[in-house]
Amino acid sequence: MLKKAFLSLFLFCAFQNIYAQRGIQFLTNKNFNQAIALAKQQNKLLFVEAYAPDCHVCQSFKGTFAQPQVGALYNAKFINYQLDLRQQMNYQILRQLKIIINATPTFLFFDPKTMKLVQARIFGEGENSVINVNSIGQKAANTAEHYDKMAERLKKGEKNPGFLLNYAEIARISGDTLTNIKALNEYIKLIPANQYSSRNSFNFLGKSLMNNENPLFDYFVSNLGVYQRQFDANSVRMTYENIFQIVLTSSQANKMSNTGLQKLKIQMKKVGLDDGSIVRRTWMVECGILFKAKKNKEALAIIQKVLDALPSAPGPKEYQFLCDFIKSKTKDPKTIQFAKKNYCAFGTK
Repeated sequence: MLKKAFLSLFLFCAFQNIYAQRGIQFLTNKNFNQAIALAKQQNKLLFVEAYAPDCHVCQSFKGTFAQPQVGALYNAKFINYQLDLRQQMNYQILRQLKIIINATPTFLFFDPKTMKLVQARIFGEGENSVINVNSIGQKAANTAEHYDKMAERLKKGEKNPGFLLNYAEIARISGDTLTNIKALNEYIKLIPANQYSSRNSFNFLGKSLMNNENPLFDYFVSNLGVYQRQFDANSVRMTYENIFQIVLTSSQANKMSNTGLQKLKIQMKKVGLDDGSIVRRTWMVECGILFKAKKNKEALAIIQKVLDALPSAPGPKEYQFLCDFIKSKTKDPKTIQFAKKNYCAFGTK
């Protein structure tokens, strides 16, 4: 009897020891909806790693995920799921959740009852440490560190760099441009100018920044050579390309002044974009500004510049787009008549 009890105790301890040495246990035999259901059932947050199998930064996290001290936290606090972004259906899942992934891997933590994002982090090169992975997990497990508490914390004057960066990253992932800018403007004030080209600052530029109107981005576009000597040239190019794209397609574009647009054009010129590329990227914003100021002739001149810069002649769809765009921006009879004659007549309708 004593031997059986001892054997049972030994097997139990051995099992516990093996379990404790396991890393993160990701669900591999369930789909996303089943992962949500399991998180609800176990009253845990849902941790999702949005990754790509061919992403070398993502690959570097495998060893970290396997560490027992990481597994101890994540297996106890979360239901863990990996979302392969090669699969189109996974992009659809993120779109439905209004989640924007600009870099991989991105860690997402959801309340499974509401599927609201409560914590997140975008990871960059060289950040695959146990400390970093556990740090964001600990924040997610702490309700005081959740996203819905951050606006009040900022309002009360909290200026901790880690908090500001975390808040800005979640705002970017959630597509909340104004919140991102507000938090990052405060964060950038805390960065000494002599650290603008550091690895941390470069990672921050690529992962979090959504706006070109700040000293850090000014320095970046004026000193590309400094960054290109330290970091991968493609990563440098993707960083400014992403920020230009965000500025021109987010809610910022609707509020941009002519002064702000001209500054953006200067920045584009500094990174080496030619005039044709610049006008193709900025024409809609510039025309919007001009039409709003009732400078219709100037707006039509910009449209002509775009047509001249196109690599090939526009087709019916392009003409129809121009026709509809002008009609949406002005009610001026002369301008509408010009559009009908020069664009609408060659459109698809």
